[in-house]
Amino acid sequence: MNSVLKKALILGSIGFAIGLAIGITIFFLTGGSVEVITGRIAFEFLVGGIYGGLAMGGSAVYDIEEWSIARSTATHFICTFIGFFVLAYLQGWLMPGELLFWIFVVMWIFAYFMIWLIQYLVYHRKINEMNEELKNIRNR
Repeated sequence: MNSVLKKALILGSIGFAIGLAIGITIFFLTGGSVEVITGRIAFEFLVGGIYGGLAMGGSAVYDIEEWSIARSTATHFICTFIGFFVLAYLQGWLMPGELLFWIFVVMWIFAYFMIWLIQYLVYHRKINEMNEELKNIRNR
């Protein structure tokens, strides 16, 4: 099995477990109990897991060395964006054509960009530090 696919499956499984755990935790913290778990609530738990699996599993595209950062980012963005909004539609949260849908689209794009920018700046700083260390080693 390809190493990127293996990483996607591992990260996706971890993300699924985290998403599921978050959904269950929120359910119980808001007063839910085992006696009231219906098929619909179980579906919500499942979708919460899928949300986590999409985000974490999809991040494996950044390990495809032949791809540029732009291609990896665009691929991850498109996959997670489509996945999240299809799931939100299936859950009845967001309906295309409603103002709330477009508000969430803008919020999604902004949040995605901010997370990406922070990660980029962190890695950029680490790369610069490594390059400086390499220069120091060469100059000895």
